[in-house]
Amino acid sequence: VMYYAERNGYRAPAYHRLDIGATYLVKKTAKYESELAFSLYNAYGRRNVYMIRFETNKEDLDKTSVYRYSLFTYIPSISWNFKF
Repeated sequence: VMYYAERNGYRAPAYHRLDIGATYLVKKTAKYESELAFSLYNAYGRRNVYMIRFETNKEDLDKTSVYRYSLFTYIPSISWNFKF
């Protein structure tokens, strides 16, 4: 017998990440300012769940498999900013 919780009653696993960044001022004059920014999204690479899919076994309808999908571990980023 399948047990169905109340509608939208499923609780997903905890989501947690650590983002870090640093900015380096390259040049500052009277006309403009230039800086480099380095950052790391999800610094310790935790595989947070993005999507969960439930699939019923075709041979045994009482068995359901759960598949968890995650997108990225960590993402580095570099940007160069100009201010006029």
